Amino acid sequence: MRKLKVMVGTDDGVNILFGHPGDSKKFHIYELRDDGKHELLKEVVNEAKDMEEGHGGSGKMKKVLKLIGNVDVILTRRNSPNLIKIASETEIQPVMVNTENIEDGLKRLYEHFDEVYSIVQKRKNGERFKVHKLQRG
Repeated sequence: MRKLKVMVGTDDGVNILFGHPGDSKKFHIYELRDDGKHELLKEVVNEAKDMEEGHGGSGKMKKVLKLIGNVDVILTRRNSPNLIKIASETEIQPVMVNTENIEDGLKRLYEHFDEVYSIVQKRKNGERFKVHKLQRG
């Protein structure tokens, strides 16, 4: 069974933060399987949220990456300078969705599971891609 480990920034545990993921109160880490099922693995308090660093600062990005650990995908509603850096410098694939609800976002990711899983596997072999925007349908 193929799996993706997905991080979502959230303030309320229900919705994907509209702002930059690093500004959320907490991170939810999910396992999304190729059968469409998912489970919340853990919730991490975002200790980097209030760092006195402007958007795009590498210190905040490094702290967030340490907090979330080994994930395959960052699911987000909005791009940011640090997501662009993460896309170009790490194995993590940022994926943008145009839905607010976490459950709906995970469902959209599942609808594109083969596509995103393929990108994640290529990233593990050193290829880098831009922030990926999921198309409707």
